[in-house]
Parts: sequence; structure tokens; C-alpha cells
Amino acid sequence: MRKLLLFPVLLALMLLLVGCTQPAQQPQQQQQPQQPAPTAIQTGTLTAQYGDNVTVDYTLRVDGNVLDTSSMDVAKQAGSYDPTRSYQPITFQLMLGSGMINGFVNGILGMKVGDEKNFTVAPVDGYGLVDPSKISFIPRYYNMSVFEDVPIEYVIAQNVTVKEGKVFQTSMGYVGIENFTNDTVTIRYLFSPGDQFAVNGIPETVVNMTNDTMTIRSDMETNHTYTATSPTTGKKSLLTVTAADNDTFTVDANSPLAGKELDFDVTLRALSR
Repeated sequence: MRKLLLFPVLLALMLLLVGCTQPAQQPQQQQQPQQPAPTAIQTGTLTAQYGDNVTVDYTLRVDGNVLDTSSMDVAKQAGSYDPTRSYQPITFQLMLGSGMINGFVNGILGMKVGDEKNFTVAPVDGYGLVDPSKISFIPRYYNMSVFEDVPIEYVIAQNVTVKEGKVFQTSMGYVGIENFTNDTVTIRYLFSPGDQFAVNGIPETVVNMTNDTMTIRSDMETNHTYTATSPTTGKKSLLTVTAADNDTFTVDANSPLAGKELDFDVTLRALSR
């Protein structure tokens, strides 16, 4: 039985094809939350080792373009300045698996306070290689029943009185209660051709209806990334639409930086252990 109201058909199809993966991360998402600068700042000949707390300025370039930086001046020169962002050094513990990519952590090892360093991180130590199994083809159109069984707890949680003929609004649109048992409620989608709604940020349109079936068109955009949530595990995946035609979307669950070499400029501002 489809659970479009709770777990959309297209979303379930996506996750079936691409697998349930952790969200692909952008460089800034791998940074630890900004922390106060270490109080026991060390200078002299002390070099960065695993377990140290470090504060660094950095610039990340991919294919020669500045993708991320802690420097406002660099961002402005690169034309990527974001006035809503705070540009400042980042502080984190120098540990593998701490949230920073391993190649970035290892590149800082051995640096002294005040040192500047340029290094390149290979894909295997960055965002990984491109996994062909995470590239899928998703139909633009799909069919679903106008009827659906949902848990009665879901309807009660909407502060809706469970009775036949009751109409209430969901995030997708209006539905009516056809019948119910102690465990489930059968609802009918009260849609018409041309009605539009969104599921997890994915715009969709009803293009045709019969007494029992609706034809739905997904209106995803090429080069746009959507966040999909697994209906079984609750884990999220980032799905990027890389191509589209009249019938099919090509969807990639790899990180946009998969297979890319990452060029870093790093300055070690502070170190403590």
C-alpha cells in the first residue's frame, strides 16, 4: 500500500534506486562549530599532532575556483562573498573522523603556529570517488491511487476527528476520510488536474485523474539538489538532478565533490594540547 501522505511514492522510488546514504556534505558542513580560541596557545617549535586543538584560516579551491574560505578578502576577490556569513578562522580537534575530511586533518600535521601551507587532497582522502551505483534514472511521471491507508495515529495527531466524510488539509492538499478501523484510516485525495503541491521541497503537479488513479508529474529542476528522507530509516540523502528529458530525470546521490582534488591554503593561527 503506498504511503504518499507520509512517505511519497517518488521519494521511496528514489531511495530504492540510489540507496539510503548519508547526506553529501559541502566543505563548510564538515567544519566543527566555531569554538572559543584555545587559552593555552603554544608557540615556538611545537608542531601540530593528532589530538591537538588547532585554529586555522583556510581557502579551498576546486578546479582552480574558490569554493570555500574563512577569509572575507579572498571571498570578495573570488566573487563569492556572502554578506550573511561570518568569515573567521575555525577551531577544531585534529583527529581523523572528527567531522573534517581526513586529508585536511593530515595536511595540518607538523605545522607550527604562523606557518602557511598549500596542499592537495586526493579524492580518496576527501569526498571519495564517484560511485556509479548512486546514479539513477527516475521517471518524470508516476501513477498513484486516489485512496490510501494511513495509521489512525497520524490522523489523530492532526487534531482531526476520525469519522467518515471528514475533510481535512495535509501538507499536500485536502483529503477526505472514506472509512476507518481501529488501526487505519482510508483517505481519498481530493485533487484535480492542475493542482500543485510539494514533497520534501520537490514540486509536483497532478496532470490526470480517473475515479481510482492520479498521474503525477515531478517538476524537479536540472542542477538542483534536493534533500530526500528515507521512509524506513529517517536518514537523509542529497540528490542532485544532473540531467532531464521529457520522461526521465538523472539523479546523482554522490557528493558534488566526489572524484575531485581539493586544493587548500592553510594558515595555523593557534595550537594547544
